Amino acid sequence: AMVIILYMALVLYGTQVMTSVIEEKANRIVEVLVSSLTPFQMMLGKVIGVGLVGSTQLGIWAGAFLLLQKYQSTILGAFGAAGGDGAITAVLPSTDPMLLVVFLVFFVLGFLFYSSAYAAIGSMCNTVQEAQQLQSPIMVMTIAGWFSAFALLRDPTSSFARVASLIPPIAPFVVPVRYSISRIPLPELGLYLATMIIGLLVMVWVTARVYRVGILMYGKRASFRDLFRWIRAT
Repeated sequence: AMVIILYMALVLYGTQVMTSVIEEKANRIVEVLVSSLTPFQMMLGKVIGVGLVGSTQLGIWAGAFLLLQKYQSTILGAFGAAGGDGAITAVLPSTDPMLLVVFLVFFVLGFLFYSSAYAAIGSMCNTVQEAQQLQSPIMVMTIAGWFSAFALLRDPTSSFARVASLIPPIAPFVVPVRYSISRIPLPELGLYLATMIIGLLVMVWVTARVYRVGILMYGKRASFRDLFRWIRAT
């Protein structure tokens, strides 16, 4: 369930960022915004805005789950889940609050990572149809994270699990699942967090250079060759 939520949230909210960039570009709104904001500020504001919406939604779900877990006796009793002697015949699953923290932290970092990439793809395209063709590298990364998370279920402490936790596109899927199965030592968890942050900074730097040129480019769809040329441009 955790992997499904992560995958759906990252793809759904990332696609919203991409679509929003394309709409602003098609309506020439970016030409007005760029007069008072830098392209980086525009991209960051869009990513953070959608990210706050997603984080708030997941935070509400997590808070509701913790409340249900804390008051499960009262809630289950109200629904007739308690026996005649007051014993609870059904129990809500218990969750370590630290697991929710790890989940939310890596979700936020993963969202910023993927949404930055989605924003760059959106800036390269003029229509949603064009973007759907160019977003295949992002989809490959998310699917790789999906399968990696399921591959480590049998042995969450294997060498594969440790290496996968160090790869920024995959870590948002792998680390929370590993932590839910077998607690990760704090120094090791800190290492995964540090590599994820470094990967995020690199992704933001790259996508910002693409975004600053792409949002003002109209006409034909940009190619990946154009993308590399924009990155190298000073």
